[in-house]
Amino acid sequence: MKTTTPIIVIMLFIGGLLCPEVKAQNPDELFIKANELYNQNAYDSAVIVYESIVNKGYSSPELYYNLGNSYYKIRNYPKAIYYYEKSLKLDPNNEDTKHNIEIAKAFISDKIEPVPEIFIKTWWNNFSNLFTLKTWSIISLIVTGFLLLSLFLYLTARTRILKKSMFFLCITLILLTIITFSITTKKYNYMRSNNEGIIVSPTITVKSSPSSSSVDLFVLHEGSKVKILDKTGEWEKIKIANGSVGWLPSSTIIKY
Repeated sequence: MKTTTPIIVIMLFIGGLLCPEVKAQNPDELFIKANELYNQNAYDSAVIVYESIVNKGYSSPELYYNLGNSYYKIRNYPKAIYYYEKSLKLDPNNEDTKHNIEIAKAFISDKIEPVPEIFIKTWWNNFSNLFTLKTWSIISLIVTGFLLLSLFLYLTARTRILKKSMFFLCITLILLTIITFSITTKKYNYMRSNNEGIIVSPTITVKSSPSSSSVDLFVLHEGSKVKILDKTGEWEKIKIANGSVGWLPSSTIIKY
């Protein structure tokens, strides 16, 4: 039977009462404990311990992935998708996470066909996802370092051949610096953004404006992914994969 959000809250509360040692343990110990509980098929308890790590402010692809697996095991597919998506946000090339998202999506009602992207956008996204933010940051710094060295060699070159070679090398490195810096900035902003979400309401009607009395547009079900475009009061303007746009109450979405 699917675990609802209120039940999860109660589970966390009871877990805090029954397991006071959880608060005293460091994240690594808690992570090991949660993994052990998962391997013992104590999925409810594993959720409690994994969530306690998240509530302490820690995050990692592995933590979110394991938490997603735990929610999947207790058939809370919206929360499973939510944590898989959070894991994928930190580690966009993890094939296991991508695979598990697709499996979890098979259990939700909405099958939304995405709007095809233009080739250049798809290529750019795939290219930027080759590495994590940390790796792109390092690459950007290394390229910038080589650019500065090349500029120095260009300015101090005493032969025409060397000066010409350094000139073309500088042009190349400037382009690479712009590309790597753009990707690093894009990924940094994406990591800090909170403009995606998962529907957690069993069924919700998307409205034409931020008002319960506005026109009904379409219906979404729990587990569907949305992009957050705007916010007005307790309403979120959302967009789904097929391009449809509308408004939903904030309480029906968990954002990441």
